[in-house]
Amino acid sequence: MRTEAYTVGFDTKNYHAPMPDNYSQDEIYRRRESNIGNNIIRYLGEYRLGVKYDEFHYNLEQDAESGDFFLSSPHADPGPILNIYRKAISYKEERGLPVDREVAECLGFQKLQGGLADAQEGTLILWVSPPGPKADGYGDHSFTFIGQVVKDSDGGKRLRVIPYRNVLSLEEHKNYLKYFNEDAQHYDKDTDFLANPVVIEQSESIQTPDDIISFIGETERFNIEWRNKLTPLIMPLVGGFIQLVREKASDKDLLKARHAIENFVLEKKDYILDRDRSPQLVFENQPREVFERYGNTTPPIVGGSCGFSASGEDSSILSINLKDKYGPRIFSCPECGKTNIRPENELLSNCQHCGSDKVSCCDVDKSSFVLAA
Repeated sequence: MRTEAYTVGFDTKNYHAPMPDNYSQDEIYRRRESNIGNNIIRYLGEYRLGVKYDEFHYNLEQDAESGDFFLSSPHADPGPILNIYRKAISYKEERGLPVDREVAECLGFQKLQGGLADAQEGTLILWVSPPGPKADGYGDHSFTFIGQVVKDSDGGKRLRVIPYRNVLSLEEHKNYLKYFNEDAQHYDKDTDFLANPVVIEQSESIQTPDDIISFIGETERFNIEWRNKLTPLIMPLVGGFIQLVREKASDKDLLKARHAIENFVLEKKDYILDRDRSPQLVFENQPREVFERYGNTTPPIVGGSCGFSASGEDSSILSINLKDKYGPRIFSCPECGKTNIRPENELLSNCQHCGSDKVSCCDVDKSSFVLAA
C-alpha cells in the first residue's frame, strides 16, 4: 500500500472537519486555509526545489483550565500540535502501515514540549530527523530542526524553528549532537534521533541558531529568499487548490491540481532559486487553466524526509526506552483500540482519542499493543 508525502485527501478531510468550540467559523477556516498554503509551500521547498533552509513558528501556550503547557501552530486548529502527531499514528495503524517513526516523533515532540514548559527567552532546541529506509521511499537527506524561544509581537513567547536540510550520515549527526547530549553517541537508528530532541541553554559560544548551524559545519548562511519569490508566484494556484477543497472536489481533481502546481514550479525553478535574473514573473492565467495545462503529467518521483511510499507490511519494533516507573508508555485503548503515548513519568487517566476512563497505569500491561523497550 502506497502513501504519499502529501496526501491531498487530508486537506478536504481536515478543512471540513467539525468546528472546535468557542471559535468563529471564519477564524477556523482562515487557519485551515493558511495551513494548506503553508503545507504546499514547504512541500515544494523540500521535494521540488531542494532548498537548504526554511522557517516557521510555534506558539508557547498554557491551557486556561488545567494550566498545562503546550506548543501550538498559528496555522492549525487551536490546541496542541501533539494531537497531529497522534493522528498520524492512528492513520497509519488503520492502514496496517509501520508506525515506528511516527511513535518516535510523537515521543520526541512530547519531550521537546516538556523541556520548553519553563523556557526563558533565548533557549535553543536541536532535533535531528534522519531519513527512514529507502525501501519506504525516503531520500538521502536529513532535516536538523534548530529553534529558539523568541518574543512575539504581543510580548509573549514563541518558538522560531529553522528546518536545516543536509546530507549528513548518522555518524556525522552523532559527532555534533553528542556535544549537546552525551547519549547521542549510542544512537544507531533514525528513531533514536527522532525520539530525543535536545533543549539547550545559551552559552558564551552558542547564542543563536546560526551558531548551531556553524557548529555543525555548515558554511552556507541562513537564507529563505526562495520563499519570497515562490509565494507570490504560486499563491493564485494555491487559492485555486483551496477552492477545490472548499467544493469537496474528488481526490483525482485535487491530485491533478497539485501535480500542476509542482510541474509549474519545476518549470520556474531557476527563477525561484535566483539562477535566472529575469524580472519578477507575473501570473496571468486562471488557476484552473494552469491545472488543465500542467496537471496531466505526473512529476518525477522523489524521496524525501516523509517518504513517497511505504510498504504496509510488518511493523518493526521501536528499539528505544519506552518504559518508565509506571510501566510501558505505549498501549492501546481497550475501548477504541487506538494507540496512546503516555508522557514520561506521568499517569494517563483517559484515552487521548476517545476519552475513555478505562485507560490507566493499571491497564497498561494488559494492552495488546506494546512496543518493546
